[in-house]
Amino acid sequence: MKTGFVIRTLIYSFVSITLLNCSGAKEINSVQSIEEIKIDGLQKEWDGKLNFDKKAKIAVGFQNDKENIYICITTNDRANILKILRLGLTVWFEPMNGKKIGIKYPVIDPERMRDIPLKSGEPGNERENPDDSFSKLISTQKELSIVNEDDYPLYLLDSNDPNNIQAKIEINKGSFVYELKVPLATNKRAKYFIESAPSENIKIDIVTNEFKWESPLGRPGSGMNPGSGRQPGAHDGTNRRPGGNPVERNFEMNQDPIKLKYVVKLSV
Repeated sequence: MKTGFVIRTLIYSFVSITLLNCSGAKEINSVQSIEEIKIDGLQKEWDGKLNFDKKAKIAVGFQNDKENIYICITTNDRANILKILRLGLTVWFEPMNGKKIGIKYPVIDPERMRDIPLKSGEPGNERENPDDSFSKLISTQKELSIVNEDDYPLYLLDSNDPNNIQAKIEINKGSFVYELKVPLATNKRAKYFIESAPSENIKIDIVTNEFKWESPLGRPGSGMNPGSGRQPGAHDGTNRRPGGNPVERNFEMNQDPIKLKYVVKLSV
């Protein structure tokens, strides 16, 4: 029994080290949660528990208890806020001995993307106060999506189910806060969970989603001239939309995706 335990421990350590070295991920210890963490988009339970990434301009923290892992993501950088709210965010969980899954939240409707301001500065050039636009979008975020390792959607769930996965975002005075609670395999009440337990390592990636424009070329809709040679919304050099309104210039949102990689050691 003792020899078998030592072998398993050595194998587990080797796999953990290999995972860390190959992924280029940061190794972080999850903080043991000793108080209830409410998923409310507020930062009060995260003081002194966030790790700031200077390059990404984002702070991320991890806590866990015996049944759940908690994640907080916060940024004051307007470009990052725009990316998350216009593209959505996926948090990928890859347990040491389980299936990789992703949780998408916020779940972005491409039709609503146009309501979020493109510019990250100069309020006078924006259609409305950006915080008002952000608040409108946040108020619509009632669901989250679980996807498999191929990014194929599996389930669409209520984002505020206390017995399962919970997620919440808020913006207050320019500060963006994202909170996520995900049940572990030890949570017997949860229907949806990740196959990890306290004291284990888990790989966690945080990435903005890719928005893929679906070209309408070759599939003209009703009233569209199939011979125009331009997609709807494309300008023709006159700085005007097809409907006659000026085209908005100076798209200032940084196009570099958010990609953060961690190997998180869950507390006992």
